[in-house]
Amino acid sequence: MASAAAPPLRIMPLGDSITMGIGSATTSSYRVDLQNRLRRAGLDVDFVGSQHDGAPAGADLDHEGLSGWSIAQIAARADGWLATYRPDVVLLQAGTNDMRTPSGAVGVTARLSALIDQIRADVPAAEIFVAKITGTRSTFAAAQQKRTDAYNATVPGVVGGKGPHVHLVDQSTVKGIDIRDGLHPNDFGYAKMSWNWYQAMAGIFGAGTAWPKDNNPYASTRGYFCHLVDGDPGPQWKAFFDCRWYYRTLVATVVRGHSAKVWTWQTKRRVTERRRVRVKGHYETRSVTVSKWVPFDPNRLTL
Repeated sequence: MASAAAPPLRIMPLGDSITMGIGSATTSSYRVDLQNRLRRAGLDVDFVGSQHDGAPAGADLDHEGLSGWSIAQIAARADGWLATYRPDVVLLQAGTNDMRTPSGAVGVTARLSALIDQIRADVPAAEIFVAKITGTRSTFAAAQQKRTDAYNATVPGVVGGKGPHVHLVDQSTVKGIDIRDGLHPNDFGYAKMSWNWYQAMAGIFGAGTAWPKDNNPYASTRGYFCHLVDGDPGPQWKAFFDCRWYYRTLVATVVRGHSAKVWTWQTKRRVTERRRVRVKGHYETRSVTVSKWVPFDPNRLTL
């Protein structure tokens, strides 16, 4: 008699609007890309949760990401979700909304620790992957980035004391150019998140096997990034999404007083400069508009 096939690995993406996918053009977050990676690696996976967002139609879009929710709000509902869906894997990214105010950040590490304990008690056999959370575009949330850095510095210590089924995933490298608005990754940032979860899961579920390592976004030399900017040159804020190709290039600069070359994301923009130009047989200094390669600048809010 043939043995029954093993059930799929039940994975619950758990968190806030970043898990939901705000910032992604399709609201797919990291989830659809991660599913595709895991399936190419040979895993049969079933994403679970009461929420459903993303594309394409027919993809496994289940998750448990609630926009605006803090760690305490997630904890208040987690027992019911875990009892209903009984995940084998939990992908926990939480804390971004706690970081939005100084008062919200007070005690956040203790709340994260308690939530991890809660998940361990509810699903003792589950592998729990806990993220150092994604960062910001500093223009929009410079103070929040400082609180985020302080919080992320505490996460490894929390995770390290929770036993062999709890694993750290560093999502803090997703920031700056990877962020569409103040807080939410753009699709390139979500691709990085997918890669980070995938790499962490390979260490647990891919032992002794060679998981595919293609399409590493961190090794990309070009990327299509969308950013929320001010589309009004005047004092009134007018939201505009600036989406364009950037290219990762070596740029000459000065580091600690010495000439050096550093990798920098650059794009072509129309910029206005004061230049000496020839006019009717003589030279004048005028403002001219030219197309020029410029680096990504998180403090640049106008087109």
